[in-house]
Amino acid sequence: MALGLRAAQFAGPITLVGAEPHLPYERPQLSKEVLSDPDWSLQFIKPEDEWRTAEIDLRMGCAVVDADPAARTVALAGGEELSYDHLVLATGTIARQCGELAGLTVPIHVARTLEDAAAIRERLTLGGKILIVGGGIIGLEVAAAASKACDVTVIEAGSRLFERGVPPEAASYLEQLHAKNGVRFRYGVRPVSASGHEVTLSDGSVESADLVIVGIGVEPPRGIAAMIGLPEDTPGLRVDEHAVTERSNVLAVGDATEQFSRCHNRWMRIETWANANQQAATAVSTITGSPLSSTPPPWFWSNQYDVNLQVVGDSIGDETVVRGDPDSGRYSVISLRGGEIVGGTTINSAKDMAALRRLVGLGVHLDRSALEDPTYKLKQAIPA
Repeated sequence: MALGLRAAQFAGPITLVGAEPHLPYERPQLSKEVLSDPDWSLQFIKPEDEWRTAEIDLRMGCAVVDADPAARTVALAGGEELSYDHLVLATGTIARQCGELAGLTVPIHVARTLEDAAAIRERLTLGGKILIVGGGIIGLEVAAAASKACDVTVIEAGSRLFERGVPPEAASYLEQLHAKNGVRFRYGVRPVSASGHEVTLSDGSVESADLVIVGIGVEPPRGIAAMIGLPEDTPGLRVDEHAVTERSNVLAVGDATEQFSRCHNRWMRIETWANANQQAATAVSTITGSPLSSTPPPWFWSNQYDVNLQVVGDSIGDETVVRGDPDSGRYSVISLRGGEIVGGTTINSAKDMAALRRLVGLGVHLDRSALEDPTYKLKQAIPA
């Protein structure tokens, strides 16, 4: 966002404060290239000299510990106080922990920071038994990387993979894909206790492990809402269409925000890289007084083995239409509500996704017969 402000000709001073010691970097690489690419090297958003050229004051390894929206000041961990005209909270989220695993003597990791990913990458080279708690995108991406050298078991409390993120037609395909690569799944169970190398599950069974990865979701940093005078039990920093919180001089962007999603028809946190970037652009437009013409629907992607998964909007919807043949490894699942296209999930079908992102954003209605016909080009339905 800081770079976006400069690109928009914002001339005032900009200070970027971050608790991590590194230069700013993109998080998607942590569960993707870091774990799966043997030639991976860390990619920062910009080298340090380019931040200096842009006249952005970087304060890395320095946390904000308090804020006073009335006085327009923030306090840093080292005791320094900074004043502001606009405060933008871009904190991201923190990974949920699994307290039931406390008795383990083997390493337990989440995949949230560079240090997390580097530790997992190093441990995967040793092989052995890997237990992954959580069958969402993070768990599946780690499973794909770990299966090359390890015996992998995924524990999922729900009845199938990624229940809130992809439709059943895509979940079953992903399960078969991972099973072909040696990954084992346990559904409807969760850890209840652990000791040494063993985890006891809710059905009384026991799984042993040399490494445990926890991927059971994320939550806003504790205290972030209270810091600006909002209730601590809020599910996220609620923002309006301009990325402004309930405190008029405080904006928020990224995973910790709660926003209204038209295609989901509810308030929710949208925890994706694309949304964080879009909200940053919105915040830039708010600060510079140049409103954006539209906001695209939520979208994310995942690469697992040689499969590219993409999801836009509400992928569950009230009804779904399968477009193409799942056995071919290239197809789409389109979600409808009242005849409106509200979401879509594609497997190795980038052209369909390019059209679906537009169709969902515009709220287009289209007959099922057209959607089910793989020879019908979805881009034809995009209004001129």
